[in-house]
Amino acid sequence: EFKHDNIIMNTSQFTQSSWARHVQ
Repeated sequence: EFKHDNIIMNTSQFTQSSWARHVQ
């Protein structure tokens, strides 16, 4: 079973972290 909400939240956090590291 797929947990879309969980994936979206996880991806959101991962993307934000990645972006923050890239920007800095």
